[in-house]
Amino acid sequence: MKKYLLIVVLIILALLAWSPLQTKESTENTVTSAFKSEQAGIIDGCDFNCDGCGVESSHKIPFGYLVNVKYKCGMKNYFRGEKRFVTSFGISLTVNKY
Repeated sequence: MKKYLLIVVLIILALLAWSPLQTKESTENTVTSAFKSEQAGIIDGCDFNCDGCGVESSHKIPFGYLVNVKYKCGMKNYFRGEKRFVTSFGISLTVNKY
């Protein structure tokens, strides 16, 4: 019985590592909408409304996607960026800001 449970758990982990429900386009849309919802109530917040802003690159990795985005905030004239990890379930998490 324990052997079958172990096999089922390993199959589920393999499917999650593969991330079959995530595509590049859906992942980039998830990151864009998550970023905009985080900035929604801020008057002088950050946005993608500039040349060169938005999703810079996205790469499929085990258990999801890693997405790099560039943006500008307020009146500052320099780019900011961050790496976001999108899980197999479509949850966007900030990994690193630069």
